[in-house]
Amino acid sequence: MKKALLLLVLVLALGLVVGCGEDAAVDDPVNDELDPMDIPENVAAMENILAIVTELGERLNAADGYYGDLHDVIVANGNRQGPEHLELWEILYDMRIETGSTYVYSFIDGGGDYNEIIVDGLDPEDMDPFGYEYEKEPWTVEAFATGQPTVAEDAWMDEYGEGLQKSGFAPIFNSDGEISFLLGVDYPVPELEQYEGILW
Repeated sequence: MKKALLLLVLVLALGLVVGCGEDAAVDDPVNDELDPMDIPENVAAMENILAIVTELGERLNAADGYYGDLHDVIVANGNRQGPEHLELWEILYDMRIETGSTYVYSFIDGGGDYNEIIVDGLDPEDMDPFGYEYEKEPWTVEAFATGQPTVAEDAWMDEYGEGLQKSGFAPIFNSDGEISFLLGVDYPVPELEQYEGILW
C-alpha cells in the first residue's frame, strides 16, 4: 500500500514538473477580428457613458425648452459673442468638470455629411471654432432621428493626448418640441487600451 501511494505521489510530481516546463507553454489564441462589443469592459463603459449623457440631457430638457431656445439664438447669431453663448458655455463647462468628461459640447446637423460644433465646454483657448465641421456617424444620425440618447459603438484615440475616448449623445429640445442640438460627451476609457488588435 505504501509503495502504491509513493508511486502515485511520484507520478503527480512528475506531471507538475512537465506541465511547468518551458515546452509546455500554450500560446494565447489571437483573434485579429475581435469585436469591441465582445469586451465586457467596453459594454460597461457604454453603460456608464449612456447614463452620464442621459442624465445631463435630462437636466437640460427639464427646463422646458429653455436651453434649446438659447442654443437656437446662438446658431442664428452665427457666433459666440452674445450672452446666450456665455450662459450655455458655463453650463457645459461645469458639466464637463462635474462628470470628469474630456469634452462636453453641442452640435447641430450641418447638412450633407457633416455636423457642426456650436458650443464647446472647454477653456476659450482650447475650443474648436464655431461651426467646426466633423463627419457624421451612425450614432449621431440615430440620435437626431429618434430623439433618444445614443452611444458610439467604437472608441477613438484623442489627438491631444487625452487617451482613448468613447462618446455619447443626447438630443436637447427647444420650446416647440424640436431638437435644437445634440449634447455630446466624450469620456475617457483607459481600461480599453489594454486590448491589442482592435482598430478604433
